[in-house]
Amino acid sequence: MTLKFIDVASYQAGLDLSKVQTDGVVIKASEGIGYVNPYCDEFFQQGLKLGKLLGVYHFARNASGNTPQKEADYFIQHTKGYIGKAIPILDWEDKNTGDVNWALQWLQVVEKAYGCKPWIYMSEYVENSHNWKKVAEAGYGLWIAKYRDHVIDKNWDMKNAGPIPTVKYWGFYAAWQWTSSLVLDGWSGKLDGSIFYGDKNAWKKYINNETKPLPPKPNSTKYKVGDIVNINGIYVSKDSKEKLKPAIASGTITKIYPESRNPYLIGNGTGFVNDACITGIHSSKVLKVGMMAKPKKAVLYDGVKLDSFVTKKSYKVIEIKGKRVVLGDGLNTAFHIDNLSY
Repeated sequence: MTLKFIDVASYQAGLDLSKVQTDGVVIKASEGIGYVNPYCDEFFQQGLKLGKLLGVYHFARNASGNTPQKEADYFIQHTKGYIGKAIPILDWEDKNTGDVNWALQWLQVVEKAYGCKPWIYMSEYVENSHNWKKVAEAGYGLWIAKYRDHVIDKNWDMKNAGPIPTVKYWGFYAAWQWTSSLVLDGWSGKLDGSIFYGDKNAWKKYINNETKPLPPKPNSTKYKVGDIVNINGIYVSKDSKEKLKPAIASGTITKIYPESRNPYLIGNGTGFVNDACITGIHSSKVLKVGMMAKPKKAVLYDGVKLDSFVTKKSYKVIEIKGKRVVLGDGLNTAFHIDNLSY
């Protein structure tokens, strides 16, 4: 499931949220240490009254010499009334986009004040150009921008949206800003249009404005915390039904929610998976010719089933080509590497 949202600043003064089609609105609140959007609260109260999903963002001016602490404090000072009601977001577009430590420190300060993990907004180019590993691994959500062109897109028609963004450091992105030329009935100007990968409950969980869960029941799941698993899909929340393509091939289970649709949390917020997403336990060892390996299932590389006796012992690896592994010792048969324990 996806939801639609716009983002607004002082340029959109006068826009009536009740007259445009949108599930949510993200509002510019502040910039640097000297600017507050004079229309922020008007938009916020409007959105709150209409039941819109809400976010507030701060435009970083890190290249001006400001410290992340000062800019975070400035944002918190002017948005403290929105805590528990909106997702806090760092807009990362200033000249020095490579200062990852600055961004991380801002996110950490705001997280402490808001009691939830902020998002960070950036372009696909910025995400691909710098090492965001520690920000992604810390669980800060990514709102990524990528436009195909600047041709007008009318009323959320995404037929010309172009290819989805490609990311290097996040397992998935929370939202995609796919156009800066969105025109909606009810407003004459252009708007930025984004889609959120989740439902309303998923958005609210980013705000962390929910009751504390009951103590978990005894774990009866197939995998356990600490398992490093191979995955072929990922979800934005533990209850989401929309399977996304992961940017990682494997990850560590760090928490388990036994009664959920997607019970396994991967990393520190990378995403959630279920048994159907897991293709097996990841081995840190590199399989080499001459090593011993045992088939997990009696299924050949091409899908043909064998007698179960082949899973009872280990065989010497005599050939490896990509994911195709040939086992010898009289078997002389090819298996998929993910179907082998070694």
